[in-house]
Amino acid sequence: MTPSPYWKLVLIPRSVVPVVLAATLSQGVAAQSPINIDQLLAKASTWQVSSSFDYRATSFTSLQRDRRATFSTGIRYGLTPRFELNGRFTASEQRQEFAGLEFRQKTQGASLGANWLIKPESALPALLLEARAVVHRNGSVSRRSLPEWRLGVTTYKSLDPVVLSLSAAMTLQRDYQLAEGSVEPGMAWRVEPGVNFAVNANVTLFGGVSFERRNASSANGESLADQSERVGIRGGIALAIARRHSVFVSGDIASDHQGGMNLQWFYEF
Repeated sequence: MTPSPYWKLVLIPRSVVPVVLAATLSQGVAAQSPINIDQLLAKASTWQVSSSFDYRATSFTSLQRDRRATFSTGIRYGLTPRFELNGRFTASEQRQEFAGLEFRQKTQGASLGANWLIKPESALPALLLEARAVVHRNGSVSRRSLPEWRLGVTTYKSLDPVVLSLSAAMTLQRDYQLAEGSVEPGMAWRVEPGVNFAVNANVTLFGGVSFERRNASSANGESLADQSERVGIRGGIALAIARRHSVFVSGDIASDHQGGMNLQWFYEF
């Protein structure tokens, strides 16, 4: 669950089983990890795998554009009915165009995490905690071990055929090195309310609004980037195409002129 990670919750009707909890990177890349709607976790003694492709672009001016393509695949295992362990591998390529010049950067990373359902849904909303650490990352940017951590919380309430959700996440990054010196990234926060509507047993429509804030960052003690905020909207459709297979298609756009699309396949065994 991968580049600045944040959560998105997408719920499918109980007869469909899969759900999407997506982590959206600060760079805008998303990597999703489906889970069971009844527990928001991989079922006990059950494996789940998923793969996703994400493409997004940002246009700053007519002369400056930023495009990123990311492939991600992950696996998770339910240790108990309320606790799971998971891992994910991500590979991305970023292309930056400025005044006719093009720069490319390839990055690979691996992360490990755990989900814990503190409170199942009852008369009150359910409550789920997530903890995740990036254990490896390479590319043109040199980082130390364990370069990034994320803590998140999600709550949801079913009002059949609608599910209301609210998620929040905090991302911390360690200092890293560039040719110009040491960079101290700012802490990032994200809050996202969402709504999901079950059209039938095989189709669910979902959408949400996200509010993000990134603290100021510095390089060699001097200001590198000021504090920033962004607002985004997203929407999509989830399809159950077979007993154990599901496909999720979503799109989003934000106030910083960034937008993208994500395609995910999910399988449980």
